[in-house]
Amino acid sequence: MKCFIWQDKLENLGIELKEGIEVKVFGYPKIYKSQYGSEFEFEAEQIWLLGEGVLKQAFEALKRKLEKEGLFKSEFKKPIPPFCQKIGLITSKYGRGAKPDFEKHLGKFGFKIYFYDVRVEGIFALEEIVKAIHWFNENMTDLDVLVLIRGGGDWESFQAFNSEQIARAIFASKIPIICGLGHESDITIADLVADLRTSTPTDAAKILTEDWKLAKNYIFQFERVFNISIDKIFKGIKERIVSVESNLTGKIKKEISVKQKGIEVLWRDLTLNFQNYFKEFGILEREFKRNFLKIRRLIKNQKLKIEQSLKDLIENKIRFQEKIENILKQQEEKLILSSPILKLKQGYTITLDEFGKIIKDPTKLKISQEIKTKFYKGQVLSKVKKVEK
Repeated sequence: MKCFIWQDKLENLGIELKEGIEVKVFGYPKIYKSQYGSEFEFEAEQIWLLGEGVLKQAFEALKRKLEKEGLFKSEFKKPIPPFCQKIGLITSKYGRGAKPDFEKHLGKFGFKIYFYDVRVEGIFALEEIVKAIHWFNENMTDLDVLVLIRGGGDWESFQAFNSEQIARAIFASKIPIICGLGHESDITIADLVADLRTSTPTDAAKILTEDWKLAKNYIFQFERVFNISIDKIFKGIKERIVSVESNLTGKIKKEISVKQKGIEVLWRDLTLNFQNYFKEFGILEREFKRNFLKIRRLIKNQKLKIEQSLKDLIENKIRFQEKIENILKQQEEKLILSSPILKLKQGYTITLDEFGKIIKDPTKLKISQEIKTKFYKGQVLSKVKKVEK
């Protein structure tokens, strides 16, 4: 039978045709008119290699080609976000263990799984997997990660994952992609291009849950650091108050000391010149008494000022501490009042569609569409029977 394939399709297949190799060809027959009469031929759409040896040779050839282009370099691999929540899952719903094993090991961490059913083996697998990657990138750009998984198999069953089309689709994806294909010994071109390769679907699930399992320790650590920081702030405030109090007391004592030294100097001068001022003793005596009373009032007034300043400092310290405590208490009350759990506890509910999106306008719902209603102590799955404006 006369067969042909267009050059661009052959290049996209990522295989090299040689005489003598065994292949499986998919396409359709054509009859056309030529100068020799009616011509019959077969136009190939897909060509699959048969035989493990040939498949391995094709694998190594494609690997060298893509490696030379830089598709395997770590600098092009996108990091997997910590604490992933929204996951796009690409696999077959008919697989024996890949999908159930993956979902089983995700645990109860509230992941939102958006499943895209594809064939993971055979002629249609290639097109469906590429279509799934493109669909998620065009319609669900807010996903944290895409997960591409399947169970184990032989070289022929892994042909789709050793194709150039899937390799380039994974490389072009804006959403990070995790590959968990087959068993630990199974390595495909898709694994090498993916942002993260895991040994099995189960291993992919465990990696996604690792941060959530450690989150409890992170919370305790944050609480400990927060308490230390608060204690440090209060300690700094206390040290500043003590410093101000100490400086003020020191200044007052220094002023009193200066006045006291002045009095001592005056007393010494009076004593040394006592004989010279003997005749005016009465006048000096009265003047001395006046000065003494002034000094005593001054000392008394300064003492009262010092006591009042110390009292004000203590009261300000207490008011400041009470103000800080009130602020913290108000912020705590705000946090509690803004909690959605409190609204649920009061009797309110939240209704979501099958994609987890909150429903605000019931007119956008369709009859028999599944919806989920969350209560404070559980949730209800239901179907729409009637929509009223």
